[in-house]
Amino acid sequence: MSRLVEAADLAPADLARVRGIYEASFPDELLAPFEDLLADRMLVHLEDDGPAGFALVRDLGPTAWTFLRYYAVGRRGRGTGSTMWAGLTDLLAAEGRTRLVWDVEDPGEPGLSPVAVEEHRRRIVFYERLGGRLLPVRDYEPPHDDGHAPRLLLMDAALGPSGADHEDPALRDVVEAVFRWRYGRTPDDAVVRRTLAASGLL
Repeated sequence: MSRLVEAADLAPADLARVRGIYEASFPDELLAPFEDLLADRMLVHLEDDGPAGFALVRDLGPTAWTFLRYYAVGRRGRGTGSTMWAGLTDLLAAEGRTRLVWDVEDPGEPGLSPVAVEEHRRRIVFYERLGGRLLPVRDYEPPHDDGHAPRLLLMDAALGPSGADHEDPALRDVVEAVFRWRYGRTPDDAVVRRTLAASGLL
């Protein structure tokens, strides 16, 4: 039987398996040191044979929104990603969170290999199938811990029963909250203002 547990409750061997899933799931330029991830909330999807995936989340300051930093499964094609998503969104909704926000790599970024383009597209389709939507945000290149700024797209999903209880927040509020509480950039930062201007939000 599968369930979500806090990473802090895992035995060292199971946490090492989670680390292996993490390092195998993302390109080097998007990998932060694994130990640094534990400063946020890591929820691990356990199956009978151990960890099968994880979600790393961070509440966006005083809002009722949560940012999804990483989402990864160790084995594809078994429905693990969809099952873990249902568990994650149900848990956050039960805790009073109203929206999940995350970024994905842009398949339209110049210079990507055909393999990378297809991988990025598949990831977006996966999230859309689970109720996520691409937000109309342009020139979204938040700086990462190593200074690298990949071209990304922003997605979100309402939490709760079909999201019916929550009105869509203003897009500018979502963008500013992500930059402030995920990336440490205030609304007057040049990076933030460039995104807002390109998205018609200024």
